[in-house]
Amino acid sequence: MPRLKLKPYTVLITATGKSPITLRLRPVPLLVGLAVLVGLPLAWISLLLYQNVQLVQRNQHLSETASEVLTELDAIGNEIEVLKNRAGLPEQNLENTRVPNSKAEIPPRGGVAEEAPAEVMFAEARRQLPSLEVMLARAVKPALEQTLESEAEQAAAFPSGKPIAGKASISSEFGLRPNPFGRRGYEMHEGIDFKGLLGKPILATAEGVVVRADYNGGYGNHVRIDHGYDYETLYGHLSKLKVKIGVASRRGDVVGYLGSTGRSSGPHLHYSVYHNGQAVNPRYYLKLAETK
Repeated sequence: MPRLKLKPYTVLITATGKSPITLRLRPVPLLVGLAVLVGLPLAWISLLLYQNVQLVQRNQHLSETASEVLTELDAIGNEIEVLKNRAGLPEQNLENTRVPNSKAEIPPRGGVAEEAPAEVMFAEARRQLPSLEVMLARAVKPALEQTLESEAEQAAAFPSGKPIAGKASISSEFGLRPNPFGRRGYEMHEGIDFKGLLGKPILATAEGVVVRADYNGGYGNHVRIDHGYDYETLYGHLSKLKVKIGVASRRGDVVGYLGSTGRSSGPHLHYSVYHNGQAVNPRYYLKLAETK
């Protein structure tokens, strides 16, 4: 197929009494010039549209980030309130730092929804952060540390340990029981009896201080430990004592050895728990599944 050739054109412009004007037009440069004149505005418009889209996306991303920051601060504020309650501090919501956690707490509100600018949300986050840090560092943290320390001490004083090493079976429960020597009548038993072999180690069930470590006609060789928080424990009928009055003991320390001293029908440990001076059922404190 023969190739189309664009030939130059001559345009003659005349007027009466005037010299004619001659224009010589070459198609290729003319078309290129027209393309440039048309293309430049289109390219500029396209660039502006692209930049505008990029700006919108960037602003949207900033708004989402700012909203996430405020949401996290609200969550931190709620957590601080929980820690304050745990530490025993009075409940007092930090201003504008908590969000309602249920529909019932949302007060009556309304109006036209208008998205908050990112810079406003970031400014609010910068305003809230110092007060949260101050509250956490100056009030919540010291009070919480004191509370946790007290809870740890109370947990250590709670008589939940095993009073006898290894496996053991119960020979007499707490409460009303027949006379253990076969006589008529019933008696109140202020503890639980664990039968076992002579010489088996007897263990303190919580931290405390030994307040009795001697012989008694009923419990024979026995140890009594004051654990604080109105708790005491007693370990009776021991064959041998290993602690003395005034000695501090920890949960699991050996206080003596299983025996049959005092009023006893055979080798066993009598174990009692006292709360506020009253005998209570040790089953409420022991993990008996481990001792059966």
